[in-house]
Amino acid sequence: MSIRRTFLLLIAPLFLLLAGVNGALLYVWERAEAERGLAGQAIAAAVTTAAFADASDDLARALSDPIRAAALRDAARRAPGLQGLYIVTPDGETVQIAGRPSAYWPGRFEAPRAPVAAPIRSDPTGGHLATGLAPVRGGGYVIAQIDAEPLLAEVAGLKRLVAGLVIAAGLVGLALALVIARVIVRELERNSATIAAIRADAPAEEVEGFAIRETRDLALAVRLMRTSVSGRLARGRHELARRDRARDEAASVAAYRETAFASLATTACGAAVAVRMLGEAPAGNFYALCDDGDRAALVLGECAGETPSAALANALAARRFFEAGATEARVAQGRAAFDVARLVWLEWSAVAPPAAQVLALLDADNAERAAAYMARAEALEPDAVIDDLATLLGANGVAAVVRPGSAQAGQG
Repeated sequence: MSIRRTFLLLIAPLFLLLAGVNGALLYVWERAEAERGLAGQAIAAAVTTAAFADASDDLARALSDPIRAAALRDAARRAPGLQGLYIVTPDGETVQIAGRPSAYWPGRFEAPRAPVAAPIRSDPTGGHLATGLAPVRGGGYVIAQIDAEPLLAEVAGLKRLVAGLVIAAGLVGLALALVIARVIVRELERNSATIAAIRADAPAEEVEGFAIRETRDLALAVRLMRTSVSGRLARGRHELARRDRARDEAASVAAYRETAFASLATTACGAAVAVRMLGEAPAGNFYALCDDGDRAALVLGECAGETPSAALANALAARRFFEAGATEARVAQGRAAFDVARLVWLEWSAVAPPAAQVLALLDADNAERAAAYMARAEALEPDAVIDDLATLLGANGVAAVVRPGSAQAGQG
């Protein structure tokens, strides 16, 4: 769901709901106030007439007096909206004072104990009347009826006004939702364009001109990310350039030898074997493990060469040669073929495993020191011994540890 649709579904109904609730409250309150005022007018007319009736000991005689009757009718005509004024005698006879010949809804009214207003009702002609009742001394009561049509017309106009306000509020909410959604979408699109520019390594849009603080913060974060990525890429290019400048033949040979002669930890014919290049080993250092199932041999050597690349090439070829087999004759043949300057090797079988020992081609007297350490660490696994030698000696060259009866297997 898009942001524009979300705002339309949230803001417009909210405005409609608020306007509808407020309009309904206004309509109900105004109608109740108008009905209360109209009922007050009807009760006032009824009470005034009841007071006239109470002032006379003989109501029938008083009403038959032309002067008093005319005065009463003249007073009734002055009451705004009065449609009928009647006195119901104690024996149930209805006497017209003003208005229509008779009160509507005969028999619907009961003699009230106090002035009261009856609900607004419609007469047979469709007109609506508000009725006020007031008791008369001696058992009768007065009926005063006020025209309610002006009130209903005002209420109908108020209803139309409320409906118009609700529709206007809905339109205002719709317009606000569209404007706000458009602003948010436009600024998010600017951020999306900035991200796309970062991906394409193109110039990004300026952060100025954002109307919403949060989207401006997002744009600043995106720009910061762009700066960080650009800086990291620049540092990477600088490092690659530095390495290119510092790279020579010896460094290239050393880098390749790390993968060509990776550390080895395995088993062969019942013996555990670990081999590793230590420190800055010469370019011609190599190792080769030959295992034909019944017999195994481990060869460590150092080939000479006019250049580091030539020495490494001899070392790779020597490893392939000795992995195919290592006997005294092949060792002598390999020495001559691959210009091997130094070489140590060990041969054993499954029925005659080797003793725990170190084979090493190291600088200075580190080979003797490694052998002395091995004599005190025969219980350790071969790769653990290699780790200790690399840490303690700081030697350069190749070293291997062989011991019988280990369950260690695999290559690292």
